Amino acid sequence: MDLDPLSRRLLGSVSRDFFRPLSRPSAAIYIDCADRIADAAGDAGRIPHADAIALVRETLASHPDIPLGEDEGASLRDARQKAGQLFNRLCDSGWLEDQQLGLHERWSLVSPGLRPLLRLLRELAEDEIAELTTFADTVRGVCETLERPEVLDPYFREPDELRAVVTDLNSRLENAVIQLHGVEKLISVFDQRQRASESPAETLRLLYAEFGSGQHMVCYDALRRNGLLPRLQAIRTKVGDARDQPLVKERLAEGLAAHYGWQPDEAYSRGERALRDLERRLASIRLVADAIDARMASFNRLSQQRYNYQTELRGRRPEIVKAYCDAINAAHAGTKLSGFRDVPPDFTPMVPEMRCFYGVESLARTRRVRAAADLSFGVDGGPREDEDDTLEALKERQRLALTPQRAARLVARLLDGVAASIGTETIESASIDDVLDLLATAAYDHATMADGRVLRWAADGPRRVDGLHPENIPMDEQAGDWTIERFTLTRQA
Repeated sequence: MDLDPLSRRLLGSVSRDFFRPLSRPSAAIYIDCADRIADAAGDAGRIPHADAIALVRETLASHPDIPLGEDEGASLRDARQKAGQLFNRLCDSGWLEDQQLGLHERWSLVSPGLRPLLRLLRELAEDEIAELTTFADTVRGVCETLERPEVLDPYFREPDELRAVVTDLNSRLENAVIQLHGVEKLISVFDQRQRASESPAETLRLLYAEFGSGQHMVCYDALRRNGLLPRLQAIRTKVGDARDQPLVKERLAEGLAAHYGWQPDEAYSRGERALRDLERRLASIRLVADAIDARMASFNRLSQQRYNYQTELRGRRPEIVKAYCDAINAAHAGTKLSGFRDVPPDFTPMVPEMRCFYGVESLARTRRVRAAADLSFGVDGGPREDEDDTLEALKERQRLALTPQRAARLVARLLDGVAASIGTETIESASIDDVLDLLATAAYDHATMADGRVLRWAADGPRRVDGLHPENIPMDEQAGDWTIERFTLTRQA
């Protein structure tokens, strides 16, 4: 079922003027006013009107250089009147609500939509590299939850319990990914500061003093603590198996329908989407971690390049060379370079041979354009490879390739149900293609069918026990001229 666009759902919850304060030149005043009023209101969500006006006045006094608009009280001299105008703009935008209960009782209420907005602004302003530690704690908690055998068991969990578990895991994983993106944002801020560094000392201070303090918290170090990377991969496989079980989706759909009052079809669709999102978020953690490590490496390279540029191109040595050239120009003003041919040098360069170019020879030489290379294959007039022969060779190679799809087709044809098994002693192969199909079943353990179903099987045989004594392993004939070690195929899904 398609959801409404985000813009329609957003504008249905907040007014069109809700984000207007953020686009004004005085946006900093609105943000600080809302932050201080919401902090003073606390969980109650309201403070007396006089206290709100006092907080607005204090915020105005802390931003004397920010210009105000005409509707914000720019032409007013009284600070209380300016604060009243700004308070009215906060109410017009829907950030605050003015509640009049009586002649002498007036309250300022924090709008329900303001708290999520402030939370978003605080996350954007977050500058603590220690967010990575919190992220690792969140992922560890998700792993411990999903590693319990009964967490997604439809026979053990009631529908509402299953719905609560999946919803909670999705929420925690979403928060973990947001924290990871926050760490990526912090590294990009250091990158911008490094590009604007003015001296080699500032470059080294940013690299070793500020950025280096969080260097030990590289993303992979935090993930590998307590073996989080392999644990994430294991629970992702577990979630993928649960997503393929119809009973899990049915129980989850029952819980969603009872909790939200959805129709069965919509609840089933949303349940599938919730399990798919859970598996996707488990996989995305490593992708974002790779992006963070790439940014860390990029920042280190940038710092090294910036330091080399500041010390070699803008450092002491270029200044010495420039001063020497200025002294020569001042001492020999009006003299041509050809007149220095017989003048003894000021010093002897410490190189075996040196030549100074001047005049026309000092100009850049014209680059010669190379002729285009002939990239055609074969010799003109010679025999060309027959396209039909090439196509037949590719078809033959594809026919002989061991792929999971050909193994799945054989398993589906031989085993019609879960837990069914068959041994090679009863399988008859009529051609080399049948032998290759049988070998493919031993090389793979699952495959995706053409209809999207995932087929799983397991191959087991006497080699696990008698591997050190191959003479004890029975052999089975296949397709007349071939013999293979005996093994048993068991269908698992």
